[in-house]
Amino acid sequence: MSSSAIHTVRIVTVQATFPTVLNEVYSGIIPFENVWISCYDNSPAETRQPDSPGSIHAKVRVVLDDEDREKVVFRAREGDVLLSEAERRNFGYVYTVSLPSMQVPPTRLLFPVQEYADPERSNPQKPHRITAFSLSPDKSQYATGYLDGSVLLYPTVPIHHSQNKYPTSSMYSPSKSTYTSRRQALVSTTSTNVSPALHKAHKSTVTSLRFFPSSRVLLSTGADFTLHIFPADPIPASMASSESSQSSKRVSSVRTLIAHTRSVTSSAMIDRGRSIISASTDGTIRVWDVSTGKEETLIHSATGVGIGVNRISLDFNRMSTGDSTERPLARRLYAALHDGSFEVLNLDVEEKPPKISQHFRSENLGHGALNTITVSRPTGIEEITYIAVGSAKGVVSVYNANTYASAHFRRSDASIEDLEFIVLENNPNKLGLVIATADGLPWIASLTDLPVSGECNTQVSVYAELVGGDVDAVRHVCVHTADTQVEVWTASDDGIVRRYIL
Repeated sequence: MSSSAIHTVRIVTVQATFPTVLNEVYSGIIPFENVWISCYDNSPAETRQPDSPGSIHAKVRVVLDDEDREKVVFRAREGDVLLSEAERRNFGYVYTVSLPSMQVPPTRLLFPVQEYADPERSNPQKPHRITAFSLSPDKSQYATGYLDGSVLLYPTVPIHHSQNKYPTSSMYSPSKSTYTSRRQALVSTTSTNVSPALHKAHKSTVTSLRFFPSSRVLLSTGADFTLHIFPADPIPASMASSESSQSSKRVSSVRTLIAHTRSVTSSAMIDRGRSIISASTDGTIRVWDVSTGKEETLIHSATGVGIGVNRISLDFNRMSTGDSTERPLARRLYAALHDGSFEVLNLDVEEKPPKISQHFRSENLGHGALNTITVSRPTGIEEITYIAVGSAKGVVSVYNANTYASAHFRRSDASIEDLEFIVLENNPNKLGLVIATADGLPWIASLTDLPVSGECNTQVSVYAELVGGDVDAVRHVCVHTADTQVEVWTASDDGIVRRYIL
């Protein structure tokens, strides 16, 4: 395995209220306003250009054009910055910003099209941190988990086109009645000695959520050592109560899985969810039969040592027979370990019970615990699979799943919270990676010249900055692709779920 140097990628961020300022200037509510744009280069000083600063804090004035009053223009007031409208879309504009003095090329700024902010959970004075998030495969609903053990289920709402030239996310976001009339609270049937009104899904922090492929069943894991399975049928808009109520429909779990002796951190599903996999800080990975609720297989991580597992990810190998009823056979399970290494395991689901065996374990690169791991679909002409891991010290590492050649990059020391690969522009030679960080500055990396073997020259650049949040830690990302439309959903410590369209 190659051990390449860590490449530092620059950070560009902009005032979160930028779309609101644009809308108000265009509508004549205010004559103009200054917005701030900042750029940070956290690379070692000795590696930067002599005349390149470590950061720039610029201001741009947003004002109507002197002649064309239908056009908003941007005029730099402070700092070396160029801001422009790059692309007009149905739901607003995509903007680019460049900073020549820091060698920052035009960089996309993507603002959320929708924001899902339950008033009960996203009060700015006391927000409820979202500790777990899942979007259903059919995109009809999403689930959020919290520190207090509660799990809530919400419907998504369609995005209606706006006639406003400079719309804001509030124009497309759900009404408050959506939360009060269609929100569902999932509760455990194992709760005892607790008032029914206080029943929650878990006794402590919800650590992960995952919808079954049907989109109508949800799996949750918690720091209370348990897994729960819930029915998850959304409340249709036609059946929603018109009465304003702060209470939520309560849905009880149908199955509880108990065997782990420490926090259950992550889960994965085999096939249609007939069997599920769980991982824990107790150092074990377990396979469960959903129909019986019984543990089928147990293996200790790190070749039997039993190091805490922070995240698992499963890839699938579907045989090209053209038979729509064929079963996708899981072939490799990837585990991010607390000691800073990751492990690759073989999973044979044809065996009864399923068999897990160790295949590979990486070295510890010394960047802290690995918080997250994800695997790409086969990409490029040779259909190579790539693994990405994110560390507690802000380093992202991408590995070739065949040779384990690697590339490493970072933007800051902020912890990497979640990762997910994404297709960029249908280019087989370019791979995208959505990155959620504890500093509240999520972004999409563009990777070219991906590692193959030996030393690699992978190029890492910013495909887009996911802006619009107010630097609250982003813990979760989810990518949804339908036809040619690619969406990225994020969940943050401010209790808000944001929806971006690429």
